[in-house]
Amino acid sequence: MTQISAGTHGRSPAPARTAPRLPGIRVMAHPRRRDQAEALLARLHGADRALVLDPEPEGPPGPLRTAAAAWAGPYGEARHRLVLQDDVVPAENFLDLVAEAVRSRPDDPIACYSNWNHWNGSAVRLAALSGAGWAQAIPDEYAPSLAVVLPRALAADFADHAQRLLAHGTPPDDEALSAFLRERGRALFIAVPNLVEHRGGDSLVGNDVQGPRFSPCFADDAGGGRRGSSTLQALDFYPHFFKGHVYGIVPTGPGGGHTKAYWDETVQRTGVDPVLVREAARREPTPAALLRDLAGAGLHIHHATAAWTAAVLYGITLERLPAPTDAGSRVPDPAVRARAVETIPLGGLAQVVGLPLLHRVMEPLRRLTEEGLRAGAELAAATRG
Repeated sequence: MTQISAGTHGRSPAPARTAPRLPGIRVMAHPRRRDQAEALLARLHGADRALVLDPEPEGPPGPLRTAAAAWAGPYGEARHRLVLQDDVVPAENFLDLVAEAVRSRPDDPIACYSNWNHWNGSAVRLAALSGAGWAQAIPDEYAPSLAVVLPRALAADFADHAQRLLAHGTPPDDEALSAFLRERGRALFIAVPNLVEHRGGDSLVGNDVQGPRFSPCFADDAGGGRRGSSTLQALDFYPHFFKGHVYGIVPTGPGGGHTKAYWDETVQRTGVDPVLVREAARREPTPAALLRDLAGAGLHIHHATAAWTAAVLYGITLERLPAPTDAGSRVPDPAVRARAVETIPLGGLAQVVGLPLLHRVMEPLRRLTEEGLRAGAELAAATRG
């Protein structure tokens, strides 16, 4: 095992284009988490793997310092670099899944994770529900950087970029990576289901206020369900369920920016009248009965209704998805889809309700979510018709 600290990095010529090799692997960590990082590194095989520790551990928290060193060369014969943060749990057969992902997208930046209640969590969940194996990341949100693969030239470029940023401060590494990719016109693609899970525990940079930060669809939670081959491209509307409130995320113009606003202000983008969404639960007895059951089990009616509304918006969005432009089909794996269904309410309510209560009421909550998905699809189909 090699330990690397920050310093100069070399550049070796890009090797000739051959069959994909396993990426060079770096696990980045603060010295306080060295044992955890070493345990993670021990689970990964390959000759080109190393632990990268924060070069200024006594300085203010700033993972970009460590990221700059982790992305830097030398690169040897590796055509890609995989950087993982110390608080991830890799999926079973993780490196095989990474090799398959790189083989599918050899020239693209690849993320192995997304947060279940952030914008890209919605993109990943929609991909999982529709059978896509990739979700194009929403470009102006932070890049989910817990586990990322970059082609070596892009890795070297980002390492230099990060060093230049550090001369003027220590911006978060995920925001720095997102801005870097936007400036270069490079889309980030997220593997679906996700290939790593966030371990949880204390955050070194104050992210504990975000509550549980899990994947919207982790491979191991999906029973080993298969990955699709198609890509969910950028959409004109994403549902977003966050801290018990339901929003819509919509593009702001041709520059690639997006804005978040309450769902009833944005759902018109889909052609569906928000009044119809509000009335959907009252038109049929099943969702109304489930809402009453959940309230009786201790879930506040406001939160249960928000979960229903979020599911309806997901159903509307799924019904409106364009046909795949690539060769892949869109038939969701049942296990992958089931996990994505569960995390619609889990991701949206965990911070305000807590996971213990949500797990106790998971069965009626799952049924309510399925009813919402169906109702949303019917609303979108009727509008289109």
